[in-house]
Amino acid sequence: MATDAFLPFCFILALLAPWADAIPVDNGVEGDPEIECGGSAITINFNTQNTFEGHVYVKGLYNEPGCRSDESGRQVAGITLPFDSCNVARTRSLNPRGIFVTTTVVISFHPNFVTKVDRAYKIQCFYMEADKTVSAQIEVSDLTTAFQSQVVPMPICRYDILAGGPTGEPVQFAQIGEQVYHKWTCDTETTDTFCMVVHSCFVDDGNGDIVNVLNENGCALDKYILNNLEYPSDLMAGQEAHVYKYADRSQLFYQCQITISIKDPGVECARPQCEEPIGRGAGGGGPSLSGKKEGGEAAVAPAAAATTRAPATTAPVRPRVLRRRFRRETNSWKEHSAGTMDVRTEINALDIIEIPQSFISSPHGVYNARQDQLNEAGENHFCLDKTYFSVSVALVMVLILTSSTVSAILIMKRKVKEGL
Repeated sequence: MATDAFLPFCFILALLAPWADAIPVDNGVEGDPEIECGGSAITINFNTQNTFEGHVYVKGLYNEPGCRSDESGRQVAGITLPFDSCNVARTRSLNPRGIFVTTTVVISFHPNFVTKVDRAYKIQCFYMEADKTVSAQIEVSDLTTAFQSQVVPMPICRYDILAGGPTGEPVQFAQIGEQVYHKWTCDTETTDTFCMVVHSCFVDDGNGDIVNVLNENGCALDKYILNNLEYPSDLMAGQEAHVYKYADRSQLFYQCQITISIKDPGVECARPQCEEPIGRGAGGGGPSLSGKKEGGEAAVAPAAAATTRAPATTAPVRPRVLRRRFRRETNSWKEHSAGTMDVRTEINALDIIEIPQSFISSPHGVYNARQDQLNEAGENHFCLDKTYFSVSVALVMVLILTSSTVSAILIMKRKVKEGL
């Protein structure tokens, strides 16, 4: 009977066993990583708490040769990345003037899996452009004029992907089809001094698969990816879009160029004049060459008529005249260029999930579906904080031990009485 009294206690211990915490890898990064910004490569070294057995690799390029370092037997791990390899990004900056070299490195302490002790670091080196001053000595016998100048700093620009609209929060993760807002802004200490134009944008999967989004004239190439930009102010551009992804990769890396130009007093900033992009990579997002009619036939019909009248002489001439006219009209923002910088951003696109049709109509359908599931579960279940759960388990165990002890004492007394 004493053995039977302890069976419930053993059974409850067996049920509580799955809640025991797993043992993490007994290692970690000691201090901050050591970064060496070289002339043609970046070197990153990590000091570890214990002997390192794992990998150091560029995020998203684990299987690429030269982008992963396998270390073992030491308390130091590191990797050297040349500028022209492993998707190392180089972006130009006008304020401060120079080049940023950026990459993301992961240190993994398990030979096969990513665990809770692993870390990812965004590494960035800045190579400042040198300012050279040339001077010469001269003797002046007459009264000299004092020269005083003020240097106006160039704007600092950034590229953000926001949730919903231009006032939304920056997003790092989004579901395919979710509406986001691509926003380019430049901050400056002066007002009504500079203009900006966004151009030469592309998206990269991190493995070299590049798709152009805006051409060198600032015009969209595929309306299903990103439409022509809007410019609400001199130093802001933006456009709504929907999240998409590559077939087998979730990360999207965007890079654009922003050209800064000096604004003429009392004159509006020059903007790209673009046609409506056709879509699906058709390349129809180039600037308009003539007035647009219904059906979009204005630029096509005159050329066809000219070819019919004199195909040998006039057909090659008209396109050249049109291109010269287009250059005068649309590239005025390039004529006053004060410099061009690169801006980058990234987003992780999540795969489409299947949800009931009733939730698709609402912009917050997925959230509402999940919330309803939680509410429904809450009607029949209750949740405990980890601390309260531990205290409850301890009380249950104390009660079980007390009842088992009392049962054992009673059994022993009964046996003693029976023996007498």
